[in-house]
Amino acid sequence: MHEGRQMGGIMDITREEATSRRRTFAQWAGAAYEPLLPMIARVDIDRRLREWTRRTPTFTIVWATGVAATILDTLPPSDPWRNPHPGFGTFRDAADVTFTPDDEDDWDHDRLLMDINLAAVADPLPPGAARVLGACAAGAEDGQFALTEIRGQTTSRRDAVTADIAQAIVLWSLWRRRAYVGADDEFPLSMMYAWLSYASTVEDGQSVPHEVIDPDIFTATLTDEDYRLAAGIPDRAELPPEQRDI
Repeated sequence: MHEGRQMGGIMDITREEATSRRRTFAQWAGAAYEPLLPMIARVDIDRRLREWTRRTPTFTIVWATGVAATILDTLPPSDPWRNPHPGFGTFRDAADVTFTPDDEDDWDHDRLLMDINLAAVADPLPPGAARVLGACAAGAEDGQFALTEIRGQTTSRRDAVTADIAQAIVLWSLWRRRAYVGADDEFPLSMMYAWLSYASTVEDGQSVPHEVIDPDIFTATLTDEDYRLAAGIPDRAELPPEQRDI
């Protein structure tokens, strides 16, 4: 019997159910990487992920915040997404590394969804997600605490809110890393798979296995030079002498 801790109590799920849950989250991870997956399959995966969130919210919280924290930990130290500003959570926050329309341009939501560089962040982060994303940037445990606290303070649609935030923080962190490395980067997918086991470990009352995760993060970490290139910031040596000390 696999034991999973649920908010306010303990829920037991069978080995077969644990396998089914793992399969659902693995399929969600695959769907995040395969743009040609049929929409009907995406809808079914989302439905099943939400059902598992209802039954075992701790697993969803640990998995999503762990994945987001791991991905954010590989971003360049100077990346502003590591420290979200008040009001963070719209496509405007992508403007430093990709084209975004000017404020006066009449780009509605439908047009944003047709822009391949902005479609993934066309919808604003759901309420509370920016706070969780910022907490994840400080560490997986911080992210878990933030999302668990938001769940505890939610009086209606608690499971839906949890699933909405969980999916959003993973997708936004994936988008940000992809802005640097491209769509062929295998690291995020490998971490989404790895956190299936890590989340079960934490769900069973153990701590996050940083000693296993940290070496993987180290090998995939980006640098401030990567941010400079992605954001189009001139090298200091290329600036006129009067601007190099600014």
